[in-house]
Amino acid sequence: MSNLIDLCNNLFVTSFVIQLLAIVFIFNKNNRTAIYSANIVLLVGLTLGLASTLSSALFSSAEISTDSIFSGYIRLDALSLYFLFIVQLVAIPTTIYNFSYLQHYVEKKRPIKSFVVFYIFLIISTQLIVITNHAIFFLVSWEIMSLSSYLGMILEREKEEVQRGSFYYFAASHVLIFILYIMFFFLHNQTGSWFFSDYHLSFSTGIVVPTIFILSIIGFGIKAGFMPFHFWLPQAHPVAPTVLSAFLSGVLIKMGIYGILRTFLFIKPVPEWCGWLVLIISIISAILGVWYALAQHDIKRLLAYHSVENIGIIGIGIGIGFIGSANNLPAIQVLGFGGALLHTLNHAIFKSLLFIGSGVVYQNLGTRNIELMGGLVHRAKYIALLFLIGSVAISGIPPFNGFISEFIIYMGFFNTADELKNYYPILMLLFAVGLAFVGGLAVACFTKVNSIMFLGSERKEVKHFKTSIYDYISLGILAALCVVIGFYPQPFVGVVNKVISSSFITGNSSSALIDIDWLYFTIIFTSIAFGIFILALIKIKIEKKYGRRTSAAWGCGYNNLNPRMQYTASSFADELNRIPQSVLVYHKKFEVSETAFPLPSKFESHSKDFVDSNIAMPLFNLLRLMVAKLKYLQQTDIRYYIAFILIIISIYSLIAFLWV
Repeated sequence: MSNLIDLCNNLFVTSFVIQLLAIVFIFNKNNRTAIYSANIVLLVGLTLGLASTLSSALFSSAEISTDSIFSGYIRLDALSLYFLFIVQLVAIPTTIYNFSYLQHYVEKKRPIKSFVVFYIFLIISTQLIVITNHAIFFLVSWEIMSLSSYLGMILEREKEEVQRGSFYYFAASHVLIFILYIMFFFLHNQTGSWFFSDYHLSFSTGIVVPTIFILSIIGFGIKAGFMPFHFWLPQAHPVAPTVLSAFLSGVLIKMGIYGILRTFLFIKPVPEWCGWLVLIISIISAILGVWYALAQHDIKRLLAYHSVENIGIIGIGIGIGFIGSANNLPAIQVLGFGGALLHTLNHAIFKSLLFIGSGVVYQNLGTRNIELMGGLVHRAKYIALLFLIGSVAISGIPPFNGFISEFIIYMGFFNTADELKNYYPILMLLFAVGLAFVGGLAVACFTKVNSIMFLGSERKEVKHFKTSIYDYISLGILAALCVVIGFYPQPFVGVVNKVISSSFITGNSSSALIDIDWLYFTIIFTSIAFGIFILALIKIKIEKKYGRRTSAAWGCGYNNLNPRMQYTASSFADELNRIPQSVLVYHKKFEVSETAFPLPSKFESHSKDFVDSNIAMPLFNLLRLMVAKLKYLQQTDIRYYIAFILIIISIYSLIAFLWV
């Protein structure tokens, strides 16, 4: 046992050292060699780190002990290890995709080395966030993560949309870090410590703890993308390089979920209003997130709104867990937190898969507009298949991983209704129907995406669709995980059970387990898959013996069909988008010729984010006008600016002195 523990310790420390060393290799004069070598070294470090995490007590029987090295600044409890596992697991296929994706910029002779450096810092800082045990260390790591992702986001800074989207991200990141500073000052004031392990507070002590909870929901909620704090997300994710978009959506927004769960461990148990607050915010995020996605034509913007939707689904699980905590019911906590934790992992996997798949399409077509795509299944059938797996998974359809975690959350609704009685059954039913409605809209949205992108005939001529072995490896790893967790969820649910029993549930309760017999799911799903496989073999055998009869598709009475006669993404989703027209700010534009010799008619549909256009931008414009009026600060002499800085530092120092 001691040898295994030593191995875990060595692998853990070595993995971070190797990841840092990857930066050294980027200074090679040859761009191509520098990118390959740096990413290979980073990949080795991540693989060793994942091996260390998988060898830990969460997954096997050994503890990673870092107290002797870092003097308590690093804390690897079950929650930290679980999120560290998610970061490393997703970072590996996204780094593999780097080998293919960055060649596109090398061929254009763009300065790509700096992006790789920022990407490395981003991955390292994200891992540090989930394992730190010190508030200052946490905030510094968070700042490095935010700045690294921003600097990587502006790779194509000459584009106006990149400037706009990156500014949204930069502004949101600094608003939330300011909120987190205030939250941790409150925690320090109450406990006299900066170490997470010393934070044990109760709601009964006064107004400070509820304030800490609200600050955590706002601060970490901005990072996660809960509505109405989501407005930066659909602006930033589409403009980021695809490999960064995959990591942003798959991992970075989960740091907000980690922060909310970590704060809960500081102040548990929470009163019931906390659960209802999170539940209401989450169901609104899930419904409006998927509805906004349905109205989009930009594939990456569409996927960004689906991140809002799935963060809402995760939040629903957290809300159920909070209600279980308030009523001291471990069974409800297990299903709520368990569904949230498993969906956090699942979303990281299938959303990274979808973003990377969209990146492969974008690199070949040069557009993110779904309306200009079509017929790609004839050019890249394996990409279409892998993208379809991710689409089924994100829609919560069996037999893939998204269904498993959503099923646990549904069980949380039913269990809450059964345990608490009174008005809870009708409320849980309403939330369950809302979640089912979200699933239906997700199915409609990804039916639109897959049918318009991959089926039919080409709307835009594609002379050659180029794919790389690295594309298939990265997509294949993520798709395989979607399938494995769907068909065989037992080990993953077991890991989630360990996290819940060691971090969220006090005492050794037999109900601190997700008690569902997953073997039935495995048997049913495997039987269906085996049946489909047998039918496919029979079909191949019959075709080989009798041949295949081919004919043109039925044209509904029309001959010589062309791409303009196909369904568009706008027409497919129009009926659904008109229902919440005012909330989606959904409008259509027609250009119909009425002359004797008609010109080509045009039709467009657009949607604006309600929060962005009606709340965020008006507030920003008001702030800009107020700052512009402070003309006396606009001096040409640098000594005035130095004096202003000294005054602000003095004020901050005085506040800190009085606070302590």
